[in-house]
This record gives sequence, structure tokens and C-alpha cells, in this order.
Amino acid sequence: MSVPQQVPAPAPFARRTSLVGPVVLTVVGVLVLVGAAVATIATVGGFASAVRSDVLTSEGGPGPAVLASADAPGSTSVDLVAGERYAVYLTVPRSSLGDDERPDLDEAVLFLAPSGTVVEAAGSPGVNMTTGVGGRVAATVGAFTAPETGTYAMAVPSAGVPDAWVAVTLDKPFAPFFGAIWGTVLGVFVVLGLVAAGFGAIVGGVVWWVLRARARQAARGAGAPLDARHVTDAG
Repeated sequence: MSVPQQVPAPAPFARRTSLVGPVVLTVVGVLVLVGAAVATIATVGGFASAVRSDVLTSEGGPGPAVLASADAPGSTSVDLVAGERYAVYLTVPRSSLGDDERPDLDEAVLFLAPSGTVVEAAGSPGVNMTTGVGGRVAATVGAFTAPETGTYAMAVPSAGVPDAWVAVTLDKPFAPFFGAIWGTVLGVFVVLGLVAAGFGAIVGGVVWWVLRARARQAARGAGAPLDARHVTDAG
């Protein structure tokens, strides 16, 4: 009569204790957040560049973009290039404007070309800009294309308010401005996605790290190797 042999029970598997996975996931999350910070700086810089006019300085005077300026009423001269598009800004004290009111001129600024041709700055600028610095507000009131290269005489009408002046700058083309705005919108979504992915990776890595650390402690308490895949019965 044969005696049935007892089949040994399968060896239990120990929990994995390696910290490589949690460390890698956490580091990836940190790097993604660093990428989000870089994307934020690029997005903010692109938006600021698109909306900045550089017409006014921090003290309220003509900024670096101004080619020439004159009191309103007043006159001056300015060197222009044939075929270039120029914008005209009116700058007034903020206190002279009502709520939601924009600076404006009743008459167009006139430019006398070297050949004697009179050009009215009565066109629409590529981008209608309004900017305020300190106690002053500047806004586009017209645009024109220079018919020839040379020195133009500029005649500025009265603005109807004291301490007003007019500035001439290069016009902002609409297409690059529009592209910069849409780039900013897309950049915001990219930043939000990176932030969500980065924080998710860090939280997941930390939780995973804690679980693996507990497994390591349990393995030490049981006297088993930290990276053991299974436990065998010695007897």
C-alpha cells in the first residue's frame, strides 16, 4: 500500500523593497515641474512682449519706441522710411479721462513729406493699443504709410486737454501680435498640463516610496534579504 506524499505548500512571495522605481518617478515629477516653470517664464515673456508698447517710460515721458514727439497742439520733425507703416499715439494725464474713456483727437495729425505731399495719419493701426504708466495714458489715434524716405514736418492739433502730447512709433503688425496672443493661450494650457503631471508624479512617487520603505522595514524585521523575490522553507 503506497503512502501518499505530502505536497509542499508554495513558497510565499515577499513584497518588493527596491526604491529605484519611487526615486525615478519622484525625480521625473520634479523635472516636469522645472519644465513647467521654464514654460511659465516663456509664456509670460511672450505675452508681455506682445502687449508692451514702450511708448511711455516709468516717469511718463516718451519711451524707447518713440521716434518723435510733440505737444498737442504743437509741431516737430521726424525721419521716416518709405513704405514703413507708422502709428500715432496720443498721451494725456490719466486724470483727464473718465471711466472707460480712451484718449482721442478730433483731427488727424498731419505729416509734410520732403516732396511737399501732405499725409494724414487717419488710417487704422495694425493693433489698437492703450497703455498706462503712472499718471499718464497713451492710446493709438491713427496710422499711415510713409510715401518716401526723408525728414517730415509733423503738425499736431489740439487734444482739448492740458499737458497732452503725441508720439510717432513703428506700427505693430496684426499677424505677429495675434500669433503671440494665441501662443500665450496655448502656453497656459501647456503649463497647467505640466504642473498637473509633475505634482501627480511627485505624489505618486512619495506614496510608492513610503510603501517600499515599510516593506524594507518588514523585511529587516523578518530577517529576509531586502531584494528577495521569495522565501523558501529551510526544513
